[in-house]
Amino acid sequence: MFSVSRRGALLRVLGAVLLSCAASYAVPAAAQSKEVTIGVSIPTLDNPFWVRAVSFAQYVATQLNAKLVVVGAENREEKQISDVQSLISRGVQALVVTPQSTASAPGLIRIANRANLPIMIVDRYPGFAADNKDAPYLGFIGPDDVYAGRSIASHLIAAGAKNLAALGGLPGSSVAEGRQNGLNEAVKAHPGVKLVQYLGVGESEDLGYKAMQNMLAAHGKGQIDGVWCYNDALCLGAFRAIRQAGRSDEIKIAGMDLVPQALDLISQKTNYIFSTGGHWLQLGFAVMIAYDKVNGHDPIDRNIRLSLLDVDSASFAKFKQQFIDSQPPYNVKDYSLTYNPQAKSQTFPLKIKE
Repeated sequence: MFSVSRRGALLRVLGAVLLSCAASYAVPAAAQSKEVTIGVSIPTLDNPFWVRAVSFAQYVATQLNAKLVVVGAENREEKQISDVQSLISRGVQALVVTPQSTASAPGLIRIANRANLPIMIVDRYPGFAADNKDAPYLGFIGPDDVYAGRSIASHLIAAGAKNLAALGGLPGSSVAEGRQNGLNEAVKAHPGVKLVQYLGVGESEDLGYKAMQNMLAAHGKGQIDGVWCYNDALCLGAFRAIRQAGRSDEIKIAGMDLVPQALDLISQKTNYIFSTGGHWLQLGFAVMIAYDKVNGHDPIDRNIRLSLLDVDSASFAKFKQQFIDSQPPYNVKDYSLTYNPQAKSQTFPLKIKE
């Protein structure tokens, strides 16, 4: 039999063991998260939208104690394939990729599949669901492109434009096609408004400038009074060409992405009247979702379509205060399943607070 003293000693030892076990179960999810390196491949680093997107993604990674390796494909499919293979060779544990085109997406996904790495697709929908059998991927996150295209056109029409010219994105991109569909919907919904010319251009300011010069040469004074742009980079090029042609009083323009130069022109109440966006946050959200997957958490939603922020001169000040002057007023870890297993969403609300 045990003596009282020996029994007490044993109980003290057992108590210490139980407390130790309880403490191990009480360790917060944050302390159990892995050190994670995520590879990010985007179409280009030579675009203000993607520069801002990478900045926010780096911010998210810092908050999660993760590391990012970011590469730009220079808008070339073959370079992006090589970039993704190089990221895998460097030992990343997950991939976040914006395909250069919808056609290139399956190949990129299969490269990740062969390496047994989770891959998030951003901005450009690959054309098939994440849980398909041939090229499964972790999930998709991107803007509602049809809404965006429709909103850009609707704001031009509301401002009095009736004869629209359009500078579109890269042909074959799901993003470009979605925004063009939205444009067509808006024109169809407004009798008396017509689309004079649509031109698939690309993404850069220089391309927008050259295409707008050609459009202005083809359509003289009074033939177009609004220019719909796939993104703000094209719109900034168009703005420059219109100003140089002395037609700023005649032609209003609007775009997408809420890049700083566009916002400056909107705030100054120039003929650059509108931009929509805020979806640069999508890259950071994708990083969070990939990070959570590496730490053993499946996505809450595998097909996320982000709402967008519409900004004109009237809403500019509040938008700037809430989204430009500082990072969005949300705690990243509150939306990460690794740090907060009770999270209901892995994205912040995109909304300008009144």
